[in-house]
Formats: sequence, structure tokens, C-alpha cells
Amino acid sequence: MDTIKGLRGPDYRVPIEWGAIRLFVRSLYSTHPAWLDDPRAVVPPTFLVMAGYHWGYILERAPEGSALAGVDCRGTTDGEQSFEFFGPPPRVGDVLTASTEVADHYFKAGRAGGRLEFFVMRTDFRDATGRLVARWMPTSIRPEHRGATSGGACGGPKRRPWLHAGEKRNQLDAVRPAAGALSVGDGPGPVEMPALTLTDMIRYQCASGEDSPGHHDTLAAQAHGMADFISVGMHHAGVLGAYAAHWLAPENARAFRARFLTTVWPGDALTYRGSITGFGEGADGPTVELALDCLREGEPVVRASAVFLRPEAT
Repeated sequence: MDTIKGLRGPDYRVPIEWGAIRLFVRSLYSTHPAWLDDPRAVVPPTFLVMAGYHWGYILERAPEGSALAGVDCRGTTDGEQSFEFFGPPPRVGDVLTASTEVADHYFKAGRAGGRLEFFVMRTDFRDATGRLVARWMPTSIRPEHRGATSGGACGGPKRRPWLHAGEKRNQLDAVRPAAGALSVGDGPGPVEMPALTLTDMIRYQCASGEDSPGHHDTLAAQAHGMADFISVGMHHAGVLGAYAAHWLAPENARAFRARFLTTVWPGDALTYRGSITGFGEGADGPTVELALDCLREGEPVVRASAVFLRPEAT
């Protein structure tokens, strides 16, 4: 019998704050007025990743004395993250109650050999009436044998660029809202970003709360067998979510799921793109289903899917 599955940590409160949303979307290269100008702004598709870092906890940082504190999850990496909204996303001024538990725990053979251990967490967010409004499910993976990450197929560290005075980080603003009838294959067009800088990386870490030193400190990264610090995968997943929201409207987001395929390094020039794969019917209306990719030199480093309400239906 698995003694980990079903373990729960303490509930915690998550106030949705406008300043936190503004900080978060700016780290995703967005100045969308629905987020920056509306004092009742909805949360971006991946915003609730910050709940565990700023207001509560994650499995890897469980509260002392809690049921989760005894789970040995050392050496895990982020494999997948998913977010689901049961109606419009939460808005500024909402105060949510979060409850976190181990939703699943299992093993499977790795493609490169050895055994992989999976920890799937589920955090439910409820409003003041107790209604379930959102769900966040991160998947952490621990390989049986963890080797050093020196580059190779992962691209490897490049010359570190820096953010020059006056350089803009608002490239998502080039995405125009969807207009007219939508068809399978439609998309907002690719968005190409300049080379990723340490400033970009730290800006996202501050906004999300994910402050692990291996994402900004060379010595810490090398102590864990990496050639240099690496980017937070959720940064680029978050950009994909914001990219889709720029096209289909932030309030229409209903689900987002991302898988992390390989390492992203400072100096990488990334392209974000997506298109419609199908249509469906959600609890509150017709939906659009999207496939999204973050690419480096034409190869995906983050792959995602999303569901939005159809704009013409709202």
C-alpha cells in the first residue's frame, strides 16, 4: 500500500492582489490592459503557481510537522504543471482557501533506462462560499540515477547577454485579439524573444516566488552538477499561457497544462507559437483547444495545451 498518496498539508489562504498580478505579467513580457489597468483583473493562466511559494508551500518545501514533511522528495525536477478554472479565473480582491495533497505517487521505466519516481500534487482553491474555483497540479519527477547536466542536447550555456538600458520586454503585445470565426489551425502567429537574460530570469523568480539558487547562482548550480544556472521552466510555460490569453482574452482561460522537455539556458533565444487543435463544450459555453510550443532553434523546450472559451461566444 502506498503510504504517500492522500497525505495532506494544512490549508492556507491566498489573497489575489493586483500588484502581484502586475508583477507577474510583466515578468512574462506582457503589458495587457486587462491585467495592468483593471483593478479587478483576473489571474493569468499560470499565476496560481505563486500560491505555494508566497502564501503556502509545495511538496519540496513542506511545513515542518505536517503530514507532508516526512515525504522524501529530494532530487526531484519539475516534469509537468497544470491549472484548471471552474468558471472565470479568480479576480483581484478574492481571498481563496487552498488545500494541498498528494494526488498520485508511482514509478515507471525511464526512456534512457532506470526507474523514474513521480509525485503528483493537487491544490484546490475555494472561494469564501466553499465553491471550487481553481485547481493546480504539479508533477515532480525523481530519476533513479541523476547525472550532471553539462549541455549537449540541452543546448548548454551560452555567452550571457544582459538587458541594455531602454530595451523593451513587451513582445507579447504584438499578439492581437482573435476576431471573427475561428478554425482549426488558426493562431496568433509566432512571437520571437531576444536572448534570455539573467534579469529576465530573476524578474520571474521574484514574481513567482521560486527562489531556488540554481536558477541564478553559478556556484549553487555547479554544486548540483550543472554547468551553470538554468532558467525556471514555468517562466516559459507562463509566457505561453499569457500568449494564448492575449489572443483569446484573459477572462476566457479555463485550463492550461505544460510539460518541460529540456533545459533552458541564459542566452537562449526562444520563440512562442500556438494554434487551434479543436473545439469543445465546457460547463459555461463553447471552448477552443490549443497546442502551444516554446521553441529553441526550432525544437520545443516546453510543450503545452490550453482550453479557452470561444471569444465569439462571450
